[in-house]
Amino acid sequence: MSSNDEYVEIPSTSIRMRVIAKSNSEKDQSDKKIVKDALEKKLYEVIGNNDNYEDIDQKLNQKKDEIDETIKQVLISNDIENNFTSSYGYNYFPEKEFKGITYKSGNYKSYVVTLGEGKGENWWCVLYPPLCLVDESVDNYEYHSLINDMIQKYN
Repeated sequence: MSSNDEYVEIPSTSIRMRVIAKSNSEKDQSDKKIVKDALEKKLYEVIGNNDNYEDIDQKLNQKKDEIDETIKQVLISNDIENNFTSSYGYNYFPEKEFKGITYKSGNYKSYVVTLGEGKGENWWCVLYPPLCLVDESVDNYEYHSLINDMIQKYN
């Protein structure tokens, strides 16, 4: 890491979500996006407008089977191989650099879905505090400023 790089500390009371593709083939990456969209929608449905970490954690634990059933149905309805695993709890995230910001590796509270062998690129975001709803189509968007604002809000 050079002196120009910046680490972002995501609050310890955060919950991430991650979808890992079966492979890096175009189809498997497309399948990952379909699952990501459905998972994100379902997780926000489960969370609702709740802004209490403990309540959200409890809801995600209680609704894991329902969330997994949603993933299974999305795979079936989109003719995607129905081989996946999911985990809610502390899961390992490798170090990630995005737009000049480095996110440290480590075990983080998260909902992780792995498609097939999970050998492809992954997608992840912070589910709580809600940092997933970033408009990726805007080229000059300062992603790290949103993260810093949200971190300050929830610290």
